[in-house]
Amino acid sequence: MRMRFVLALALLGATVSLARADDKPLDRAELDKRVVAAVYETAVAGTNLFNGGNQEGCYRLYQGALSSLAPLLDHRPKLQATVKAALTKAASQKAVEGAFTLREALDAIQNDIAPGKKSLWDRLGGEKAVRAVVHDFVLAAAEDKKVNFFRDGKYKLDGKGVEKLEQLLVELVSAVSGGPFKYTGRDMKTSHKGMGITDAEFDALAGHLVATLKKFKVPQAEMDELVKIVAGTRGDIVEKAPPTAKKPLWDRLGGEKAVAAVVHDFVVAAAGDPKVNFLRDGKFKLDAKGVEDLEKKLVELVSAVSGGPLKYSGKSMKESHKGMGITDAEFGALAGHLVATLKKYKVPQAEIDELVGLVASTKPDIVEKK
Repeated sequence: MRMRFVLALALLGATVSLARADDKPLDRAELDKRVVAAVYETAVAGTNLFNGGNQEGCYRLYQGALSSLAPLLDHRPKLQATVKAALTKAASQKAVEGAFTLREALDAIQNDIAPGKKSLWDRLGGEKAVRAVVHDFVLAAAEDKKVNFFRDGKYKLDGKGVEKLEQLLVELVSAVSGGPFKYTGRDMKTSHKGMGITDAEFDALAGHLVATLKKFKVPQAEMDELVKIVAGTRGDIVEKAPPTAKKPLWDRLGGEKAVAAVVHDFVVAAAGDPKVNFLRDGKFKLDAKGVEDLEKKLVELVSAVSGGPLKYSGKSMKESHKGMGITDAEFGALAGHLVATLKKYKVPQAEIDELVGLVASTKPDIVEKK
């Protein structure tokens, strides 16, 4: 927290430096201009911290900013006294209350030095206009499936609940735009925790806000300013789904029943292909029991290399193929039948690639170089 305080002082020191690059003192008008700019940036940063649940950080940021600004207001003694009084009052308050007290002092500087520029709240039209925008915005968002306002039916709002929600939204807009109402709800992170709101849903919600503001003919500058503030809450509202554990290849292939079907068709196809030379020019013979045993061991082998439950009970690849004189071309033809059979069973390409990669790794133990 001390680091945040120091950073605030450093930022303001750079922003409202008393000297230009040529070391000439600033005139009062230029100093006021820089003070106002610093106050605005501090208010925006503090609002984002507060809405993100870091009320303590917001309080410390405001405290550091006003502590730095107070000495620069000696040409405005009344305003300087207001700032010092706010710092003293906030020092005895909790972070939430203190943040509001110090924000009032920041707003006082803004309003006193730059009275020509109204607060965003006033430029939006004040309470009546904001309430109308909030009402139409809630109605539109609640009906949009892309927003999923009620989180698949987990939340319900009766008339009283809608009224309370709209009141909190009005207070929230007021709090971030220099209005008269204090926000009485929970911070953004806490109030949206566990809802599983996605980026797409947040974007859909923001889209309704923009559309509603346009409907009420809010000027583009004010619209951009409010939307920027809302965008700053994304990190506290959107919840990234935890990465799901990837299932073993065995499960993704469909388990024992599916693998056994693939193996059976694969053996039938390979045995009938002269390019594979399955029975090695007649040196080997397989009766029905032999074919059954071969298929069983192949299923076990797929299980063993793909995270399945069956243990391989046969000999190693090198030992079981020793002396067969299998060539690269024959191995390639065999692999081709595996790919064709997997495609026949509509196995996804990612799983085909993964299994074929495992099979390919056995090539040095199966192919015998002359």
